[in-house]
Amino acid sequence: MREGCEMTEAIFDRVAAAYDSWYGTELGKAADQVERVLAQTMFQPSGARVLEVGCGTGQYTAWLIQEGYALTAVDVSGEMMAKAQARITAVGGQVQWWQADIAEILDQLGKFHGIFSMTAFEFVSQPEQVLAKLYDCLEPGGCLLIGVIAGDSPWSEYYQEAAKQKPTSVFAQAKLYTEKDIRHWQVGGRLELGQCLFFPPTVATAAEALALEERREGRPGFIVAKWVKV
Repeated sequence: MREGCEMTEAIFDRVAAAYDSWYGTELGKAADQVERVLAQTMFQPSGARVLEVGCGTGQYTAWLIQEGYALTAVDVSGEMMAKAQARITAVGGQVQWWQADIAEILDQLGKFHGIFSMTAFEFVSQPEQVLAKLYDCLEPGGCLLIGVIAGDSPWSEYYQEAAKQKPTSVFAQAKLYTEKDIRHWQVGGRLELGQCLFFPPTVATAAEALALEERREGRPGFIVAKWVKV
C-alpha cells in the first residue's frame, strides 16, 4: 500500500465515528437531500452490476441495495467500511466488500453496468486517469457517475477555511474541482453534468436552504458528472 493511501486511510479511520453526525444537522439534512435527488436521478446503469467507489459509512450503499443492484463496494478506510457493513446488515442485502485504494485495484475490477461515487474523488490522486480506467470497466451503455464538492464556490471556501483552522481535517487532503476542470478531463463517452447546493453553508435552517435551492442563483456547491459509454 502506498504512503498516500495509508495517510488517507488513517485520516478517514479517525473520523468514522463522527462522520454520520453531519447528516443529523439542519444543514447536513438539506445538503444531503438535494445531492441525493440529483445523483439518484442521474444514475441510470444499463444493468444490475454496480460498483460503488468510496462507500464510506454506507449512506448511498443502502440505497443502491434497495434499488436491487448487485453491488461491489470499495473504500480505503476499514473503519468507514465497518460502519457501512453494519448499516447494510440492519436493512438487509448482500454486498461484495473490498477495502482498498481504488487506484491500486483498477486492473482487478472486471465489468460493471454502472459505477457510482459520491464525495470520494476529492481525495483520489490523479482523478482523470482513474476515471478513464473506470470508464474502461463499463459495459456498453453503462454509466460512470461521481458527485464532488464544487471548487470556486461558497462550499469550497468553507471547507478550505476549515482545513486551515484544523490541518488534521480530512479536507486538508482534498482537492476541489470546478465544472471547467471536469469538462477538460478525458474520460470517455458522453459527459452529462448536473449542479446543486445553491445555498451557502451559512444558512440557519433547512427550510431557508431549500428555499434558496429552488431559486438556483449564484455558484453551486456540488457537481454531479456522468459519463455514458456509447
